[in-house]
Amino acid sequence: MKHVALHQWHKEHTKRIADFHKHHDMKIQRGENGNGLLAKWETFFYYNVISPLKK
Repeated sequence: MKHVALHQWHKEHTKRIADFHKHHDMKIQRGENGNGLLAKWETFFYYNVISPLKK
């Protein structure tokens, strides 16, 4: 794979990841991320660490 092709793939990958995180952030705010143990930790971390940092 040429360097240019790899660079283009990485740019697209980064955009997909950014979109995923944006949508996942909205799901956590609405409480739609699930009710499993990992989802509860994720919600706790979001509201106690990430959300105060955004303000």
